[in-house]
Amino acid sequence: MSVRDVEQQVVAVAPEGGPDPLGDQRRGLIGAPISRLDGPLKVRGEARFAAEFPMDGMVYASVAYSTVARGRIATLDTSEAESATGVVLVMTHRNAPRINAAPAFGTTPLAAAGSPLPVLQDDLVQWNGQPIALVLAETLEQANHARSLIRATYETAPAVTSFEEAKAHARQPEPFLGREPVTRIGDAEVALAAAPFAVDAVYRTPGHNHSAIEPHAVTVAWEGDDLIVHGAEQGVTHAAGTLAAVFGLAPEQVHVTSPYVGGGFGAKGVWDHHVLAAAAAKMAGRPVRLALSREGVSRIVGGRAATEQRVAIGAQPDGRFDALIHTGVAAISRHSSLPEAFTAGTPTLYRSGSFDIGLRVADVDMVPNTFMRAPGEAVGSFALESAIDELAERLGMDPIELRIRNEPERDPTTGRAFSSRHLVEACRAGAERFGWERRGATPRARREGEWLIGMGFAATTFPYVRFPGGAARITLSRDGHATIEVAAHEMGMGTATAQTQVAAARLGLPLDHVRFVYGASNLPGLVMAGGSQQTASIGASVIAAQRALVTELLEFAGEDSPLAGLGLDEIGCR
Repeated sequence: MSVRDVEQQVVAVAPEGGPDPLGDQRRGLIGAPISRLDGPLKVRGEARFAAEFPMDGMVYASVAYSTVARGRIATLDTSEAESATGVVLVMTHRNAPRINAAPAFGTTPLAAAGSPLPVLQDDLVQWNGQPIALVLAETLEQANHARSLIRATYETAPAVTSFEEAKAHARQPEPFLGREPVTRIGDAEVALAAAPFAVDAVYRTPGHNHSAIEPHAVTVAWEGDDLIVHGAEQGVTHAAGTLAAVFGLAPEQVHVTSPYVGGGFGAKGVWDHHVLAAAAAKMAGRPVRLALSREGVSRIVGGRAATEQRVAIGAQPDGRFDALIHTGVAAISRHSSLPEAFTAGTPTLYRSGSFDIGLRVADVDMVPNTFMRAPGEAVGSFALESAIDELAERLGMDPIELRIRNEPERDPTTGRAFSSRHLVEACRAGAERFGWERRGATPRARREGEWLIGMGFAATTFPYVRFPGGAARITLSRDGHATIEVAAHEMGMGTATAQTQVAAARLGLPLDHVRFVYGASNLPGLVMAGGSQQTASIGASVIAAQRALVTELLEFAGEDSPLAGLGLDEIGCR
């Protein structure tokens, strides 16, 4: 099936009800295998990341972290640190500027904070690793040394740090991102008990820490009452809005740049290091660079939470599901509203006579957890697909065939039509190309030297979304060049290259006649890089800007132009 065939199928659900006129292109810029436009800068070491922006008079920051999970700072001795060589400032809850709580992700249109807890505003400790002090010094080595001289004691309070302990008090979370925590259709437990074949298993996944090639970092400075931030961001506009709220500024007073990000995966939002650096720069009257160590990232930046999942499936001898149960518990920080929604993909993946799908969360005193690469689906599909493999073994059925026999024609829990779904075709094509028919179905039957070799199959689903707030600006120059401006992000996925291709194809210009400007909060749009949607979301904005430009050019052409009366889709750009 060609791309054009697929496009014709989705015309019925497309917003404008018509195919993209560029879809007929058999050759062109879109999808062409060209070299990354930012590649030369990166291989030459000229691509500037968050901790590589030079500023006159800059000082370096080092953070001291709590060593207890919950309680209160009893004593905090910073005298040795303050007198250490090169130290400019030691900031604690006793002298830090008074600031507002950061708006947590999802609470406002521009919110991007991983947690609403204000940093260095009191002596309370909420998790092991919470910042308790920050040192500024002339060099990073001096800052790290002085930080090691800080002495703290604590009055500890009872803390829940064990997922096993927390599960005893699990609760149902509020709906998040449009997802209800519970879906029930029929009586799945009764159907499971009556099914001639069944699997009922528990799957556990650990917490995961983010470890991008570029650790979290910021370089900040104040210019009068305006805050300048060079960060590693998945949402430059959101970072600016969040920091504006924290420091009581208008959004236009905060300028965030992030031209290159060394990997994001969900955690490059606003965390304590942003606020600490900006507050310290205000106190010291000098630019500040704060680059977290790997330890620092694991202490103050959230990751994927641990889960315990039950998957139970009841089936007939022909493999058709009578019951599909996917329930369980995910750990969650007391200061996070982002559950690890491991059941997110289950309601749409397979047909079943009954469903019991439910998510609960267990409160733990830990760093606020957050998004991490396919949040929910990654660990949820592991559990579901493992159970289906177990069921296939009990049925004596090919695992791919079992999945195909439970392929739904419509969404199995809502009854809605799929805009596109080609899982069966993908299964068959993948099996053929991978040599599935030659696999050994018996575990541990094939060995190559010291290696046991096996072959497996798993399916999964991930939502196709486009975030709101997309915008783009196109400027044409007299020499036939165009500049495209979008508050977009480059984390290694080729944003600048892909959007330059889209713009060049729409404008009918050579690729080297188009310049894509991105990575700054003063540019149009507020689409974050996350959910595998940025390319589609800002691509739609570039297309909309091109159509607006053509409309304006048609007005300039006047009624006596040969183009008068033609629709936008009847006009090509050259």
